Amino acid sequence: MKLHLPVIMLALTLTGCLTDDCQDTISFQSYTPVILTAAEWRSDEFPSGSTGEVCDPSGFYVYGTHLFVQDRNEGLHIIDNSDNDNPRPVNFIQIPGGQGIAARNSILYVNQYVDLLAFDISDPANPQFLSRTEDVFEVHGTFSNAGLINGDIVIGYTEGTETVEVDCNSPYYHHGWWMVDDMVFAVNRGQLNNFSAANGDFAAMQAGGQPEIVGIGGSLARFTISKSTLYAVDDHSLRTFSLERADQPAFVGTSELGWGIETIFPYGDELYIGANNGMHIYGIDNPLEPEYLSTFQHVRSCDPVVVQDDVAYVTMWGGSNCGDQGDQLMVVDVADPRSPQLLQQIPMTNSHGLGIDGDRLFLCSATDGIRVFSVQPDGQIETEVHHATGFDAKDVIVLPQRNELIVFGWGTNGIKQYDYTDDGSLTAVSDIAVCD
Repeated sequence: MKLHLPVIMLALTLTGCLTDDCQDTISFQSYTPVILTAAEWRSDEFPSGSTGEVCDPSGFYVYGTHLFVQDRNEGLHIIDNSDNDNPRPVNFIQIPGGQGIAARNSILYVNQYVDLLAFDISDPANPQFLSRTEDVFEVHGTFSNAGLINGDIVIGYTEGTETVEVDCNSPYYHHGWWMVDDMVFAVNRGQLNNFSAANGDFAAMQAGGQPEIVGIGGSLARFTISKSTLYAVDDHSLRTFSLERADQPAFVGTSELGWGIETIFPYGDELYIGANNGMHIYGIDNPLEPEYLSTFQHVRSCDPVVVQDDVAYVTMWGGSNCGDQGDQLMVVDVADPRSPQLLQQIPMTNSHGLGIDGDRLFLCSATDGIRVFSVQPDGQIETEVHHATGFDAKDVIVLPQRNELIVFGWGTNGIKQYDYTDDGSLTAVSDIAVCD
């Protein structure tokens, strides 16, 4: 089966569209799926060794002194970051399809398309595969991030040129897309997302009382761990996994949240879930049955959140995917998670991911770099105390015990690391570059 995209029309000949019998001869670019079979990607063998360069970073996570960086649809880079002046790559594991990541008690959890994997990282430089929990994420969703055809994965496309006869009397002919047999034609790649071939072959693209040592993710994370439970959010739901058997996570169930879900952050007995229309708060007194408590609503915008001392900090930015709301930082009292109260609303520029350590808030501002704000005892923002430019900042992991920041950049900016002083001043110490 072939997927055809007339991105570039090479020839177009009309053959009498004023008659009842009307045909167009069209030459077009074609894209044929490259398939990775279910047997191949579920082999439970994950080649590792050559560290290579990070080429398309999609996520980052810290466990102990090691930094884990996901390379979109390729695998996981493991970096010894005990000396942030000199981060040292130690391994690369080929795990295509990974989007979410979290770790607890020396076990790393990462998705592979629709499955959840567990690895022993007692020796982070030499992870050992433990288990696979199959079919726990949606086929066409945040974590699969690929087209699935009966378990097989569409991992790319090869280009070609073909010619086809098209009936211009078809009701679809002038609407930018049409079908011939099992082939879908469209004006551009984006219009394919809502169509399926008639034969079904075309897929849309798209604690048990023990000490718990959990790693740290950024404010844009979609995986998190709390109370011996792994939580994952996709575009519209919260998925819960029991870690009672840590080496074999068990899928418990799904809580529907509504569309526009983006991030998740654990704090105390709650989960704070960022959406493009508000911040949802779920109670986890019973960790395996998250309970809806409240929603702090706002107009449409993108919305990561972090929490400290019963105060939530929510950044909001507009844009083509996020709505028209201007950039701002909202400070919300969540002492009563069933009734969050707005404390402060501050206009910002390019506000994205954020992190906090005591009386210092670190805010990623895209092309404007990193901004550092002082925080008053009541949690409200006081003044900007430092501004580091020269890096397009998207998200940040704060390591308070080491006074270090790991900043995730937009696009090809890679990852930049900073030391910070108690007053919030930043000093850049190293970079993890992205390949050309």
